[in-house]
Amino acid sequence: MRRQFAFKVASRIIVCLALLAVVLVAAGCGGGGSSYNISVYTRSDSCGAAETWALYLDSHIQDDLKGTAIYGDPGIAKAVQDDARGIGFNNIGYAYDMKTGLQTKGLRVVPIDIDDNGRIDEWEDFYGTKQELASAIADGLYPSPPARDLHFVTKNAFTGLAAEFVRWVLTDGQQYVGEAGYVALSDAKIQAGLDKLGDEGAGDNLEGSIAISGAWALYPMTVKWAEEFRKLHPGVRFDISSGGAGLGMTQALAKHVDIGMISREIYPSEIEAGAFWVSVTKDAVVPVIDSKNPVLEDLLKSGMTKQQFVDIWINGTLTDWREVTG
Repeated sequence: MRRQFAFKVASRIIVCLALLAVVLVAAGCGGGGSSYNISVYTRSDSCGAAETWALYLDSHIQDDLKGTAIYGDPGIAKAVQDDARGIGFNNIGYAYDMKTGLQTKGLRVVPIDIDDNGRIDEWEDFYGTKQELASAIADGLYPSPPARDLHFVTKNAFTGLAAEFVRWVLTDGQQYVGEAGYVALSDAKIQAGLDKLGDEGAGDNLEGSIAISGAWALYPMTVKWAEEFRKLHPGVRFDISSGGAGLGMTQALAKHVDIGMISREIYPSEIEAGAFWVSVTKDAVVPVIDSKNPVLEDLLKSGMTKQQFVDIWINGTLTDWREVTG
């Protein structure tokens, strides 16, 4: 009797497990690759990318963005690369490879259907390389936001060695902007920055150190500028770190660094606290998905509308990739 009872119990357990496996597979949980549920990622650190993306989504703020919070641009890129269902947003310096100019391996930039006609027209198709996108930003084809100006900021005014570096960035340093995949500012904005800096101070033999921190978006460009500046002035040392625009602003206002890198608008409260800034270049935030996304080919043809992004990050009502392209 006991053996027969045990056999019946074991049989029922096996049947239940089999039924559970069928349910899991049907729900997309069995093999991991059959699910169409959208995995949404946002930023955990106070940053310009999230603020700019939220602003694009009908004037929201970073705190309004739903999703799994990840630290930093590299973190967002890695999370999406590891998740075939994932969607996030990146500064173009991380969505594209700095050396090749091609989209970062494992990522695909989602084309924005700007005119909401359900397809990516030829004039909207400018995502193949970093330079193509940079040109679209310069020509005003890519929306602004999420295109935006990038700034250097300090407390009250740039002085000494930091002032000379910023002045060089706005003059001779602009020749490296396109090479690094960023967008040059208009002559009017450059002149406005130079006017804010005022008269030149130091001479040709510059020595000392410059501490810079802040936006991930501006980090690659700032490193390039620092490398070129040191070729002219080998006595100058740079300490450059990234950690988000919020960190850059905090450290600049506290005078813990000479220059803060900011990738968003300067808030009125920060201006009241003494924030002094100049715009130095321009780039954009782009939506990114995994290169193994289950509806990738359809997405590249149809793109996604701003309302769909709103429904993903703000409303939380768009949760299935088939609904995006259906």
